[in-house]
Amino acid sequence: MKLLHLLNEVLRKIEEWIIAYSIILMAIVLIANVLARNLFNTSLNFAEEVSQFLTIFVTFFGTSYAARRARHIRMSLLYDIFGEKGQKILVLVCSIGTAALMFYLSYLSYRYVNRVAALNRVSPILQFPLYIVWSAIPIGCFLTGIQYVLTFIKNLTVKETWLSFESRFEYDEVTPEAGGQGGNQGLEGSDA
Repeated sequence: MKLLHLLNEVLRKIEEWIIAYSIILMAIVLIANVLARNLFNTSLNFAEEVSQFLTIFVTFFGTSYAARRARHIRMSLLYDIFGEKGQKILVLVCSIGTAALMFYLSYLSYRYVNRVAALNRVSPILQFPLYIVWSAIPIGCFLTGIQYVLTFIKNLTVKETWLSFESRFEYDEVTPEAGGQGGNQGLEGSDA
């Protein structure tokens, strides 16, 4: 289990670094473009292209990060209907099913990226090889698949039900007093 925690931490640092610096760089490029347009009556030709590239990185690495933090969209109707054993089975099936889907999407996108690389496609303005940018898609899908495998393993090895390797499935207790006074604080106590 220590190896899984180490793997989780290494992947977390990589994802956080890529997401944070992509957003910072995107902000810098877009602000520079606005300033250039308003101050010098010209636009930075590459700004839109760079922003699109960075959006791809943020989206696909962010998907893995959202799965790690259990911040993905979830429907808990079936979960709420089942008993404790059924809930555990449902989470296991969903985790491994989602992992399989993400690995399959990773495979398909890897094949596509290889095709783009073979065709030597480049971006129109910067002439940057597109396979490098689009490599974020199979990598992000693969990392998301790993997160769901880690969730599956966690749920096999502990009694409680976990939404991710780091987040347990639990509801906040909502009291009638808190209902009308801003008591809507989400599903997890750690969110507050």
